[in-house]
Amino acid sequence: MSKIDANFTNRKIEDLLKHKTIAEKLDGGSPFIIISPDKDILGATVGQAHLMALGISNVTPELSAEIAIRCNAIAIKLCALRYHRKKYEEIQKKRLSEVLADSNISSLIRKGLKMCELEMLYEVEGFFHQFKSALDMLVKVLCPITGLNPGTLSSYKSDGSGVIKILEKFKKNKNHGLATGRIDWLIEEIEKAKSPWMKSVIKIRDDFSHYKPELALGFEWDKEVGRLKVPHVTTDNGISPLNFEMEKLTESLINYCANFIAITVSCAFPVTTEIQVMSENDKRYIGARWQMDLSRAIWMLGVNAIRELTEKDIENAKKWAEQNIFDY
Repeated sequence: MSKIDANFTNRKIEDLLKHKTIAEKLDGGSPFIIISPDKDILGATVGQAHLMALGISNVTPELSAEIAIRCNAIAIKLCALRYHRKKYEEIQKKRLSEVLADSNISSLIRKGLKMCELEMLYEVEGFFHQFKSALDMLVKVLCPITGLNPGTLSSYKSDGSGVIKILEKFKKNKNHGLATGRIDWLIEEIEKAKSPWMKSVIKIRDDFSHYKPELALGFEWDKEVGRLKVPHVTTDNGISPLNFEMEKLTESLINYCANFIAITVSCAFPVTTEIQVMSENDKRYIGARWQMDLSRAIWMLGVNAIRELTEKDIENAKKWAEQNIFDY
């Protein structure tokens, strides 16, 4: 079974069916899998990988596709985080309204009763399961770059320390042809992620999954302000509503994944190949030509250009993409 290129996932189904390669595959009885994650997440994962893969010497279509498949898996997990956070907020809003409308329950909560809101709890557990799963998928991007079997890099264990140990071995083994300096860069980024936000994730997850199995996630009475309080959590930055932390952690992880993917692919570059941070116009221009949302992408290959992109350039890129939509 063939997997469709991620560039096609944001297009209309009728446009997909017009594509010659897709039509031939479907007519020949070879089904395609279409995965359509959030556009900005797709750009931060698959889009970011495409931006960097161009710098690999003699890159093959097979290698490019293998990297994209890994990144698609990451994108699905990141979208799951947004899904669980959104569902949690919807349930919290609905249940808070119901509790406030019930004077008997409100009175009991005011006296100290804490009712476990199971639907909210299930979404929280699902959120943190997918968070860990996204990190486990992330390390597998190293496999097509290093040639390692996915089973060798199966999890982001010990806050990333396990990944660092493997990367240190790559530095000593020159047969992989990886840039030592960029491996050091990736190790540095993994270390930086440990605190504060990665530690916050682990603490919150462990509180719910391991150390406090009797924990009842529900509404409480806030005596200081005299009103019901939604579930809060304690992080390195203090105490805040759980749904706020879920959103912050999701966006932090998306950025981390984009950075991790870019640096990982750059490890396969010749040491003379430079990369640079993308400007907003770079993101809009390349995104227009590729018909992708690259707003969350971070890195691109270095360019020796003095001229800055203009709004006219971006508009022309959109027109070019519309005329060449099927020329992939």
